[in-house]
Amino acid sequence: MNTPAPLTQWLLWAGLSGLTLLAAVLAETGRLPQHWLAPLVLGFAWLKGWAVIEHYMGLRHAPRWLRASVHGWLLLVTGVLLLSFR
Repeated sequence: MNTPAPLTQWLLWAGLSGLTLLAAVLAETGRLPQHWLAPLVLGFAWLKGWAVIEHYMGLRHAPRWLRASVHGWLLLVTGVLLLSFR
């Protein structure tokens, strides 16, 4: 399994933490209407899932079918959750 370089790990951690904090701030302050908040936060979750799949699960250099199935699963779950907020 390939692990990211230390600087890359730190940047990924900072990005993932930043997205989590940004989503929490947006949710707690109520600056966005509900119909914009849920898709935006789900977009953050999808982006964080993509980063984890690519960098921490070691699928960056995996066969195409495996990457496609894992990314497809993430996209499916995100899409179903997005539809549940309508």
